[in-house]
Amino acid sequence: MNKDSNICVLGGGWSNEREISLKSSKDVYKTLLENKHNVVLFDIKRDSYDDLKSFLRNNSIDLVFNLVHGEGGEDGKIQSYLDDIDIKYCGSNSHSSSLSFNKYKTKKIWREHNLITPDFEIYSDQTYEELTKSYGNTFFIKDTCSGSSNNIFQIKNNDDFDIFIKNKSNREFMIEKKISSDEYTAAILNNKVLPIIKIVPSNEFYDFDAKYKSDETKFLFPELNQEILSLISDQVIKSFNALGCETWARVDFFINNNSIILLEINTIPGMTDHSLVPKAASKYGLSYYQLVLEIMGIDA
Repeated sequence: MNKDSNICVLGGGWSNEREISLKSSKDVYKTLLENKHNVVLFDIKRDSYDDLKSFLRNNSIDLVFNLVHGEGGEDGKIQSYLDDIDIKYCGSNSHSSSLSFNKYKTKKIWREHNLITPDFEIYSDQTYEELTKSYGNTFFIKDTCSGSSNNIFQIKNNDDFDIFIKNKSNREFMIEKKISSDEYTAAILNNKVLPIIKIVPSNEFYDFDAKYKSDETKFLFPELNQEILSLISDQVIKSFNALGCETWARVDFFINNNSIILLEINTIPGMTDHSLVPKAASKYGLSYYQLVLEIMGIDA
């Protein structure tokens, strides 16, 4: 791809992450427009193959920068539409997107590749008392296919468990062991691991409010020794490759007794000018525009 390519930045979507996706897509669109690219922005508001195909064909699009977060955008559906329409797009393909969007499937594959991740199982009507035998009194219950820290329940007692039961609807949930260690995140960009960010949440854990609403959550660039940095790079690249991911992603993890405990992977991370991947890229020496070009595979 070159600078004369016709680019579509795809945003919005129909998941509970629509608002964040619109912010990401508008920021990428703005930087491409300011730098004289042939670019259009498409807010895909509903799950429609025909709407997407018509827009891309009518605008003679060569490349799609998919920034639809959550269901539809990150789970492989839009990627499968783009494959069928035969238009190139950034990032992971339909199959690896589908795997990596599902927390349970992701963790199973990581375990098969001897990567460390907190103990887990699918919720299937276990009682709180039954779960405490394996996970202790405090653990998490997470929607297996929901991003942006939506639908996460920290369970400390029977009352918390009852709240989960009342709110779980008919979605699939996963039990996950609570790890009492500092949380970190690593952005991967074209086989490079960008500077590591330490997350210090304003709340007890990094939930939706701590991620998007609070001004108290801190994102730090910690001083880590070369041995642990090498281990982080090794483990996050392995976690990325085990799922067949491509180009870019962000991997969240804990450091515990010099072990890297993988939490989850995000194949379409936020791209607002204050999101974590742009923060890490800036620390690495890449401007926001340079980061966008690297993801798209376009020379400046």
